[in-house]
Amino acid sequence: MITVIPKASIRKIGLYVNASRKTMTAIQQETGCTYILNGGLYDMAKFQAINHLTVDGKVLSANGNPYGYGIKGTTMIFSYGNNVKADNFLGAYPVLVRDGKATGAAAPVGLEGYRPRSAVGVTADGDIVLLCEQANRSLDGIAEELVEMGCDTAINLDGGGSSQCIFDGEALKASRIVHNYLLIWCNDAPDKPTNNEEKEERDMLKVLLIAGHGAGDSGAVSGSWKEADETRAVVSNLVTQLEGICKVDVYPTERNAYADLKAGKLDVQWSNYNYVLEVHFNAFDGAASDGKTKGVECYVTTSEGGTSVEEAICKNIASLGLTNRGVKRKNYDVIQAARSAGVSSALLEVCFLDDPDDMEIYQNNKAAVATAIAAGIVSGFGIQPPAPEPTQPWYQEAMDWANVLQRFEHGLDEILTQSGNTLSGGERQRIALARMELLNTPFIILDESFANLDIQSTQRILSDLTRKKEKTVIYIGHQLPEEITSLFDEIVEIRDKKLATKGCL
Repeated sequence: MITVIPKASIRKIGLYVNASRKTMTAIQQETGCTYILNGGLYDMAKFQAINHLTVDGKVLSANGNPYGYGIKGTTMIFSYGNNVKADNFLGAYPVLVRDGKATGAAAPVGLEGYRPRSAVGVTADGDIVLLCEQANRSLDGIAEELVEMGCDTAINLDGGGSSQCIFDGEALKASRIVHNYLLIWCNDAPDKPTNNEEKEERDMLKVLLIAGHGAGDSGAVSGSWKEADETRAVVSNLVTQLEGICKVDVYPTERNAYADLKAGKLDVQWSNYNYVLEVHFNAFDGAASDGKTKGVECYVTTSEGGTSVEEAICKNIASLGLTNRGVKRKNYDVIQAARSAGVSSALLEVCFLDDPDDMEIYQNNKAAVATAIAAGIVSGFGIQPPAPEPTQPWYQEAMDWANVLQRFEHGLDEILTQSGNTLSGGERQRIALARMELLNTPFIILDESFANLDIQSTQRILSDLTRKKEKTVIYIGHQLPEEITSLFDEIVEIRDKKLATKGCL
């Protein structure tokens, strides 16, 4: 996990010596810090710092490599042996980044190879970069990543079983109790909810949706697919999914947000929103179908804090059959503009427009993609969707299908005698379909099941069935009108006992 903390958002920086041997979570709860990361190396037997460590003006250790950061107010200053005379100084080794370049420093004995890592760096603008990985990483690997994140300097902290952190509510925990921690407090109003109290939104989350490209810019093109068209389709479906849960605005779809930004014409008051999502589709220079999907990925800026929303979005979309390429960091112009104004933002690449396997899944799950994105926003921000108000009994739909209850004195409790011979063919068929609906089965096969019903009744019942995403419906019929075929995702035509055509609507 890696995060960039803008200097302007930092209220306080401190070091914590864990004399009482508390857990990281207990320290975070005690201090109320926004970020906490394990500090420098320590002797586990003596529970004493090994690297240079000065806290509140008291030198606790002056051993080992003398490089580190002096802490003054809300600034971390790279220094040799606390030459900056700071009351708090965190030393560690080796130095990973200096003058904006990876040092390529040899790993000290015991820190070689691949292991969990923690590190801290500072950009030329004074932003602080924190890294904590419990996956095995090399020093060279994390050094290059810190350079990519804009670090001018960076040092390696304690790693292995000591690597642990809480970054703006997102935690990587470890069982080891460590000696010292780096703590950072940020200004109030975090980007994303980090505890139960904050998650109980008093007002609706305010979301701005931006469909990528447009206004003469088609974006990626593959066959009949145009990125600008599909981003607008996704945004349109997403508005429907978020209705009543979030307050949603859409950047004018006849415009191109990126072009407007570059021309100085982007008319957005970022402060009106809590979250900005820009929707795009990826492309990979005309990929051929290989039975494998290239998948979904999401980008946040390098200064974004937590990524729980974006991780949830990717996970949800991937559950439809796409590869999850994960959350990445890159300062794309529009989301960077939002982030610079203090608004959490992301750019979503739904899938690869020119990959046939990706697009087959997308084409068959357009509504489900929007549902997946909305669910990611809802779960990531901890929103409790409003419970639908019950307006009718659960069996009302089946009763409406039957449409004969007005004839019966006892309604649903009427006992049919004479094998139902007093009913017409259409009435018997409607009751049979209503009984099927009451069984609530996930898989339904209907073979000429509407022979005695008019087209309006047939269309209504099939429409009720096919809009239920949890059901698979197969309908067999002859010479079906468009009003019926338009309700289905796929049409298979059999002629002379052979498959004649197969296609999606």
